[in-house]
Amino acid sequence: MEPKIYPNTMKVFSSLFLLLVFQLSSACGWSVEPETSRLALFKAERAGFFKLTPFYYSADLYYSTNTISTIDWDVNCKEWQKKLGETVKPEDVYTILYETNSELIESAFENKTLQTAFPKNTFIQALLKSKNKAYLNYIVFAKKIEYSSSQEVQWESWGNIGYGNQNHALPDLGSFDKKINSAKDDFLKQRYAFLYLRFSFYAGDKNQVIKLYDTYFTKESNTILKPWALYYRALCITDFPMQNYLLSKVFVSCEEKSFAVLQHYNWKLKNETLALAQNDAERSAILTIESLRNPAPDLETLKKIHELNPNSLYLSFLIGREINKLEDWLLTPQYTNNGTPSVVFDSMSWYDNYAKAKAENYTKDIFYLRQVRDFLISIHDKTSGEQRDYLSAAIAQILFLNDEIDLGKKYTAMISSNANSSIQMQKNMLLALVSLKQDDLKNEKVQNQLYTYFNSIENLAEKDNGLFKNLYSLYRIASDEFYKKGDTVLAGLLNMKSDIKNEGGYSVYDSPYFYSYIGYFDRHATTEDIDRLIALQKKDDKTPFEKYLCTGTIASDVNYYKDLKGTIAFRNNNLELAYETFASMPKDFWDKNYEYKNYLNENPFTPKILQKQEERKFDYHFNKTDFIAKLIQLKKQNTASSNLQLAHAYFNVSYLGNSWMMSAYDWTSGSSYVDYIYGDNSANEKKYQNENYYNLKMAKLYYKKALKMSKNNNEKAMASLMIFECNYYGYYADFIDDNRPAFKAGKELRDFYSVYSKTSIFKKYDCPLLSSFIN
Repeated sequence: MEPKIYPNTMKVFSSLFLLLVFQLSSACGWSVEPETSRLALFKAERAGFFKLTPFYYSADLYYSTNTISTIDWDVNCKEWQKKLGETVKPEDVYTILYETNSELIESAFENKTLQTAFPKNTFIQALLKSKNKAYLNYIVFAKKIEYSSSQEVQWESWGNIGYGNQNHALPDLGSFDKKINSAKDDFLKQRYAFLYLRFSFYAGDKNQVIKLYDTYFTKESNTILKPWALYYRALCITDFPMQNYLLSKVFVSCEEKSFAVLQHYNWKLKNETLALAQNDAERSAILTIESLRNPAPDLETLKKIHELNPNSLYLSFLIGREINKLEDWLLTPQYTNNGTPSVVFDSMSWYDNYAKAKAENYTKDIFYLRQVRDFLISIHDKTSGEQRDYLSAAIAQILFLNDEIDLGKKYTAMISSNANSSIQMQKNMLLALVSLKQDDLKNEKVQNQLYTYFNSIENLAEKDNGLFKNLYSLYRIASDEFYKKGDTVLAGLLNMKSDIKNEGGYSVYDSPYFYSYIGYFDRHATTEDIDRLIALQKKDDKTPFEKYLCTGTIASDVNYYKDLKGTIAFRNNNLELAYETFASMPKDFWDKNYEYKNYLNENPFTPKILQKQEERKFDYHFNKTDFIAKLIQLKKQNTASSNLQLAHAYFNVSYLGNSWMMSAYDWTSGSSYVDYIYGDNSANEKKYQNENYYNLKMAKLYYKKALKMSKNNNEKAMASLMIFECNYYGYYADFIDDNRPAFKAGKELRDFYSVYSKTSIFKKYDCPLLSSFIN
């Protein structure tokens, strides 16, 4: 039977918040949960790993999963088949026991309509035979208890299939004894006893639980009921080392209770629990449980487990868990924008001196990685079969992390062609990583081979959503490698692919919109890169690799990219290219897209800093093409008046102005949600228009030109006042944390209060706050 899947609620951020957090970003930074951002490449699995799913390495206490194993239920169904005959199909037993609500069964039994209610169910057909009346009565009795009780005591079910009804009459305790005593075989006695035992557990009668287990479940038996019953018995004793020991026996003997075992396991009693173990296999199981929630380096435990049980399935799982730790510690700081691993032991050190902490941790983690590498290589030749394939993949992954690519290729080649699909997937992951590091990424053949590797993993991810984390990590590394080798376009598309695969944690691509398509390029691309991106968007004969990368990542509206190209040109003071680009776009583009009409809606030639709130008008029709055309015209005029208008314009396209969206797509960088996804953009913003965006250098340049050229005292007064404003805000926006002396007003402000004190501009803008700077 397939694993049962339950819906789970993903933690997501609405794309509505993506960029509209400008004013908030300086107050409190955006972040996502560490488990969302961490990188993980290794996900090879062996048969039997499924029950261990909650114990994959995670930033959280347990790995998030929406699947549970039904193997125990399948075993129970086969036990019924064995009892009633081969004509009974296990899937029909499953339908009745685990997918049919109790009220329906009880009602059909009382109305003698079971045959018509389940006309083709072989389990019901067998139960209706006269010789099987006792088994039918048992099923009805069990369903009656399920219906009468809370969901926690549903019969043989960990899920929710009934309609718990506390008002429905429960059988009295004498009914349990009577049913057990009247049962003719051990099969029914144990099942009635299990009903009684579980009922007693939830009723708080621990002594009865222990008595029932000791009476009916201690003898040799391979029924699935035995470990289920042992789980409840273990929870009824107060000897915690013994409780741990019994829980460890439950852990290895059934699937359903593995998660519950770790929830109830008593930690810090390892030695006392190990003292109760009867053999190496039991000691190995106890050490496994102890390791499954340990977020720290745990190689010594792996070595002990190997000594006790070298072929242990759990050893393989713990090796994979150790690799995932190393991936988090080494890769997450390198490839994510938050820069810290998901589990940080001395968290304050990352804030006190990030560079030092990062370097120290890297040195420590690489040393530990090499210890793990040496151990795995030392045991590799002693393994065989699936475990050898798994170990080959694990060693190759460790070698990749240590940048030992050629040796990693050797172990990758050791993975047999008969390895299971999960290990084959890991092999393709490894081959992709090797290619990204060693091959010519501009070569079409190499790119198409990468597509083959990527696609093979994508196909498996359709069945195992847990692989989205691995695809997110792989594409993040691929993006970085393409960028380092000079291909910003493909790097950007791979970066978007990475976020798409990140399980909804902070991906905005489920509902792509304007900035989703340009965020990476806004930070990394040149105008030439945008030309190549546009050419790729328009390309009809895309290669398989290009088709794959463009799917879901490239904007259908080429004007998204043109707008970015024009914006980059404007940042670079290339007004001619900016004009040419914007002029090729629809005139109403900025009326219909993104947030332009909400933020580009004021006169850019009136300095915002001098306006009172009640004076501001938000009815200005802003067109980027027209705006650039006027700047070009004003520069050609080169008069005092034209330079003053240019100065106002450049003031307003800074982060202090009313038209900052001419230069940037979000107001300021460093702590906003969009920065978390695409990286802090502060360093780039500081360079916009020769440092105008924060430091107002272009604005001040033109104010100085206007002051020098003007013959009009009002113009001179305005220029002097605005030079002071540029100096003041530029001084405090300089991102320098030092012991500089306090800001001092310059000659321009003194002239404003002396030379130009009779002007109308002075009378309009004089205020006590300004005058305080010259006192």
